[in-house]
Amino acid sequence: MNWFQNLSVRLKILSVAGLGIVLFVVYAAYSFYIAETNIDHLKRIESQDFPVLELVNANNVDFIAISESFIAAITQADPDLLQEAQSRAAEFEQRLADIRRTDPSLSGSVEDLRRSFSAYIGEATTLARSLINSDAAADDLYQRISHVRGLQDAYETHQKAFEKQRYEAFRDTLNASRSDNLSTQKIGLFLGLVAFTLLALIALRVTRAITLPLEGAVNAADNIANGKWDTKIEKGGRDETGHLLHAIRKMRDSLIKRHTEDRRQETIKNHLAELNNRMRGEMSFEQLGNNMLSFLVPVLEAQVGAFYSFDPATEQLTLSSSYAMQRRKHLANTFRLGESLVGQCALERKSILLEQVPEDYISIASGTGTGQARNVMVMPVVHDDEIKGVLEIGAFREFSDEDLTFLEQCVSVIAVSVHSVQSRMRLAQMLEQTQEQAEALERQKEEMAQVNEDLEEQAMELSASESRLQQQQEELKAINEELESQTQALRASEESLQAQQEELRVTNEELEAQARLLTEQKTEMAQKNDELELLRHELEDKIRELEMSSKYKSEFLSTMSHELRTPLNSILILSNALGQNKKGNLDDKQVEHAQVIHSAGSDLLSLINDILDISKIEEGKMDVIIDDLSAQEIGEHFRRNFAHVAESRNLDFHVNLGDNLPDYFYTDRQRLEQIIKNLLSNALKFTEQGSVTLTIARPEEGETLPSRHLLPEKTIKFAVTDTGAGIPAEKQKLIFEAFQQADGTTSRKYGGTGLGLTISRELARLLGGEISLYSDGEGTGSTFMLYLPEGSAESMDATPGDVSGEADIGSNAEAHTAALTPNESGRDDFVVREKTVLIVEDDIEFANVLLELAADYGLEGHICSDGEAGLEYASHYRPSAIILDIGLPGIDGWEVMEKLKADPRTKDIPVHFLSGRDERKKALELGAIDFLTKPAKQDDILSAFAKIEGAIETNVRRLLVVEDSEIQHESIRELFDQKGVEITAATSGEEALTALRETVFDCMILDLTLPDMSGFELLETLHASESYDSVPVVIYTGKDMTREEEAKLRKYADRIILKTERSHERLLNEASLFLHWLESTLPANRRPGNDAIEHRDDIFEGKQLLLVDDDMRNIYALSAQLEELGFDITIANNGREALDVLEANAQMDIVLMDIMMPEMDGYEAMSLIREQSRFQKLPILALTAKAMKDDRAKCIQAGANDYCSKPIDMAKLTSLLRVWLHK
Repeated sequence: MNWFQNLSVRLKILSVAGLGIVLFVVYAAYSFYIAETNIDHLKRIESQDFPVLELVNANNVDFIAISESFIAAITQADPDLLQEAQSRAAEFEQRLADIRRTDPSLSGSVEDLRRSFSAYIGEATTLARSLINSDAAADDLYQRISHVRGLQDAYETHQKAFEKQRYEAFRDTLNASRSDNLSTQKIGLFLGLVAFTLLALIALRVTRAITLPLEGAVNAADNIANGKWDTKIEKGGRDETGHLLHAIRKMRDSLIKRHTEDRRQETIKNHLAELNNRMRGEMSFEQLGNNMLSFLVPVLEAQVGAFYSFDPATEQLTLSSSYAMQRRKHLANTFRLGESLVGQCALERKSILLEQVPEDYISIASGTGTGQARNVMVMPVVHDDEIKGVLEIGAFREFSDEDLTFLEQCVSVIAVSVHSVQSRMRLAQMLEQTQEQAEALERQKEEMAQVNEDLEEQAMELSASESRLQQQQEELKAINEELESQTQALRASEESLQAQQEELRVTNEELEAQARLLTEQKTEMAQKNDELELLRHELEDKIRELEMSSKYKSEFLSTMSHELRTPLNSILILSNALGQNKKGNLDDKQVEHAQVIHSAGSDLLSLINDILDISKIEEGKMDVIIDDLSAQEIGEHFRRNFAHVAESRNLDFHVNLGDNLPDYFYTDRQRLEQIIKNLLSNALKFTEQGSVTLTIARPEEGETLPSRHLLPEKTIKFAVTDTGAGIPAEKQKLIFEAFQQADGTTSRKYGGTGLGLTISRELARLLGGEISLYSDGEGTGSTFMLYLPEGSAESMDATPGDVSGEADIGSNAEAHTAALTPNESGRDDFVVREKTVLIVEDDIEFANVLLELAADYGLEGHICSDGEAGLEYASHYRPSAIILDIGLPGIDGWEVMEKLKADPRTKDIPVHFLSGRDERKKALELGAIDFLTKPAKQDDILSAFAKIEGAIETNVRRLLVVEDSEIQHESIRELFDQKGVEITAATSGEEALTALRETVFDCMILDLTLPDMSGFELLETLHASESYDSVPVVIYTGKDMTREEEAKLRKYADRIILKTERSHERLLNEASLFLHWLESTLPANRRPGNDAIEHRDDIFEGKQLLLVDDDMRNIYALSAQLEELGFDITIANNGREALDVLEANAQMDIVLMDIMMPEMDGYEAMSLIREQSRFQKLPILALTAKAMKDDRAKCIQAGANDYCSKPIDMAKLTSLLRVWLHK
């Protein structure tokens, strides 16, 4: 993306807009294409399909009329009727020609129809004329009539095939149109999401491409302004921000270079000032050289140095001073001009730099060793073009250009100082010489006193000497003036250096202050980091403590669950057995006591489950199954379930729905119902008079939501309002804590553990919502508000919900799938199986649950995992009923239903839908008898099987049809024709009441619109009077009903069917459940009258069962119940004894294995049993009181076939035993 980064800011912004325009054009083009396709479909329907279907329907009616006309002409021998039939036949053939013109592609099919029709008409006409003319032979008349009927049947077969073909073509066109519309919606949504995502990503990219470099530039500029010269500046692109970063980088480099140069100059000035200070004052030439070398050599990081002074008189350079130099005898200390490097340097007055000199060139010695200088610098000291000396410095390291520049500046200062010393030395020599001359003069004066003769000569010599002395004094004066001018120049230089030093001192003080501040900040940051590190360690320790605490709590709950459930298992099993009083040896009071014990045990089990629910929520082990829910459905559900509770407490109960609720919202149905049920239960319990109201609506405008992630427009509020006791403000937060109530005293009025609201709050948070409370105080009532996010269809799991009942079937249970084999004879017949239910479900585990429940009702269940196998099985074996899922691999449930209804062999089989999506209306319109939505409760599934079982075992066949329309009477009569059903028709409510008083009916089909009374009034009369026997009622009406009317009807009616195109099929299915004419196809020994219940447990008789448990209470309770079922019980107290029993008796039929046992637990015992090949197929059912999430998987992995948790539900255990003994 470097090219995008290099674009200008303007082009980056324009790219976002350009992409949006391109995506819009793509979407518009696709929408236009789909619209054109749909228009083509509609044109075909309008121009071909509809006209053809209208002509086909007209031909169907006319053919019946033509057939009846020919029959009348034949029976009455009337030529006029024959003429009329022939005219209609001509019109019929004209319509066939119209069909061909309307759709030329149907020419072949229409021609077949025409030929078949012509054959029939020709033969029928011939037969009719023969009968009219009385020239038909009596012996072949029957054969001719049969031939005519065969031609009629052949035409009807062609006609039905043609009609079916046209309907399928019409449906295919409609399906194509629907598919195009659906794909348009999906692709439109996909393109919208893609466009939004791309625009958002590019906008984010553009924003970051602009803002990040600008932020980097601002930060870099701030750091540079604060003196952070080492700030890293990223290399930007070629846009404006990249240019800005490049400019800042150049500015920083320039500032760094300037700062470095300034510091270097300051350092040089400081060193020159220091060197000047060291050479100031009166000193000898040797002291001057030593001071100079002792400063320069360390500053230059050198190791040895020497200074050679030049004597103009002798023109020789003599070593006057040295630094760390080792004197060697073979080396001279005096050099002439041009002699050696020292003399050559003085002669040329140029510096000489030697690099990588030989090892024995210059020796550097210390107390511990010697070394060789590898680099030597020789520089002349020149003043006013006069050589003053030579400076030689040796070092291990190489001299830099800065070193050479610094030495050149130092040499000029050294030259002035050397010249001053030399001048002072010459002046001293001259003074000394003058003093010597004065002394000699005195001696001469004394000698002249003695020798007068020579006085004049000596006086003349003295005069001459004085003249020379004056000349020398004038020279000395000139030298002194020159020295004074040099001194003034040095003083000015010193003052300048002092000013620079003052500036440097001020700068150093500021830098020192900043350094101290930075040091303090650094120290403070280090202290804070230490404190944070301590806090982090403390938090880590607390987290470990919390993890250990959570682990200990889970282990504690698991152990306590086992210890509580084990004795509770015995209590529930034995109290339930006593309460049933099968032997009849207990009186009513004792039975009541047993029932009270069972009820108390169930309450204790509920409390244990509540505690485990809290633990699972806290550990994140609570599963959430997202489903699409309707607010209307939820409201109606709670209206039905709580209306009678409120009525029993003399309270008003209302359910209110808001106006702007969505059609569907998405959450976990089971958890939502658990929360609202708890809130409603509390409201009803704490309200003694008044009302309780459940309101489902959007949050009100301006309402403050309890969580920031909840948006008002995407939130649904469930408010439970009561007029009860109210809650004081100081306890409104307390009641959400575990085991807390508003009244927590020992004399409190209401019972309960106080866990309900805690679980509700945690479940609400698990669903992404929150619970809040509003109450003005005691006696004012309260309102609990549950806020949940609306969710979306994308949040639903790809797999529909799971069953939330009590059944736990092992995941490794083999599916009992019907093995379908082709009919070897190739015949098109079918085999009617006895009391079978076909389960068409791709979820094998759930299908096994249904299979087990079917076995409980004496039904032979068969599983097919896809639609094709289900259709083949239904066609071949014709089951008693079908349970059908919608989301199947291959063809879905809807297509399976359509094909079942289209096949004459299977169209009358009752079909019960079970699916994860609520499409009840569509299922019923297709002819289903009922519809259950996953996750379905076990009670609902059992109710469905009970309905199927009752329908199969019922052998009644009297049907009362209450309908004022004669046409509907005939239609229903034809619907049940050949079903062996005795139909009685009533055209009014009074006739229906009379028929019900005189005859016992097995089912009544009722229309709501009657001439003398409404269907409502008839049902209320039947319900209010005891003179009428109870009869199942199926409402069959075309009247649109309100929700209140439908709820009122459901109090009396078993089914409500609206008259639609396919409603007659559902009517047949519904009535068949009550009449169940399929029973006539069963063998005599399986027809109703046999007690199915008595034979359900024959499979247990004489079976050998090994019960492995260490708790004698469980052994006693279970063995008592299992022996009643017919089992031979063998007991083992631990896993080791179980292995010994199996070793001694390998003929065991089934094993019940407890998990937690001494010496050898259930896991190890099952693993060792499975290691023996002879026990690979031995059914093992695991029994455990532990209720944690992964216990079942551990049991299955250890070798169990199935799993049952304590306390044992005997009905469920019996069902599991039956399933595995069947296998």
